[in-house]
Amino acid sequence: MVRHPTVKRLLALALLVVPSVTACGGSTDSGDRDAGLDAAAPHTDTGAPSSDTAVAPTRDSGPPAVRCGDLTCARGEETCETCPADCGECPTCDMAPTCTGALAVPTSAEPLAGCDNTMGEDERTNYACGTDLGVAPGETTCADPQLRIRVREIAIERGFFDIPRNLYCVITAEDGTHSELLITPLREVAGNRNTTTLNLPLAEALFWGQGDLYRSISNLTITYACSLSSDVEATRAALDAIADRAGDAAEHADGYGWVFGAAAVLGEIIGSSLGAVSDDRILDVQQTIDAGALLEMTNGRQWEIREHRGNLDLSGASDLRLTLESWGCADVRTTFD
Repeated sequence: MVRHPTVKRLLALALLVVPSVTACGGSTDSGDRDAGLDAAAPHTDTGAPSSDTAVAPTRDSGPPAVRCGDLTCARGEETCETCPADCGECPTCDMAPTCTGALAVPTSAEPLAGCDNTMGEDERTNYACGTDLGVAPGETTCADPQLRIRVREIAIERGFFDIPRNLYCVITAEDGTHSELLITPLREVAGNRNTTTLNLPLAEALFWGQGDLYRSISNLTITYACSLSSDVEATRAALDAIADRAGDAAEHADGYGWVFGAAAVLGEIIGSSLGAVSDDRILDVQQTIDAGALLEMTNGRQWEIREHRGNLDLSGASDLRLTLESWGCADVRTTFD
């Protein structure tokens, strides 16, 4: 059969463009062709870095910095004191001062109504006060009151014909589990209707909360006993004997005052020492302050103990006044019923 010339030419051209094939079916120029493809094709990351390729470290930014004012109270890093904007205002005790700086004597004190021992012309020698100041626990945000009490001032007027004598006071305070004792130093006081006023240093005046504020929630009984010495040497010996016994039993001592862990020791310490001297007792008063008043007393309160004996126009007479002062603080109550 004779083929058409056009078909012959097409077959010849096809043979020229078909690549030669090896016996295994691979192209003899595959290496060149692969190299060309590698050079032309874009690089594709297979996920496995080569051994000589540096990998940039991942940076850990950590939690965001704490900032006061971001409306989030960061536990352990912010508090109501350091950032009230985030954590809210700190709770406060609504009836007593804060305990910061509470050891210092206040600049002023308000009268403690009802605790003076004088009622008109009458002078009470054994009485209770403060029962009208009691506050139910659920009505306050305060913890137990912490108190100090001192003799703020002693003022004495003596009879017209009296000569100067030496005055001292023995004051005890106890709440059933804790007791304290103060003996004021012998101080000369005038006669002849003159008034002597004594302002004692704090170390000679504290009889409750000596050394530190004392925390109590019990009734507080205070005994005031003041005398004029008739024999200074005998009186000093008796007071020294009391001081020696007090020093042996005290948990804390300040020179003129002593603190004890139990109330029962006071009788043993004072004993009959004062009865052995012939001093003139010119004040002898005992008062019990209700536990409910102690919180109020932290705010700086004062009251008066007074005893008037004899006719001041004659001899052997006296009008003695003790001005007492309390102050202190209370922490915030953290548990509520």
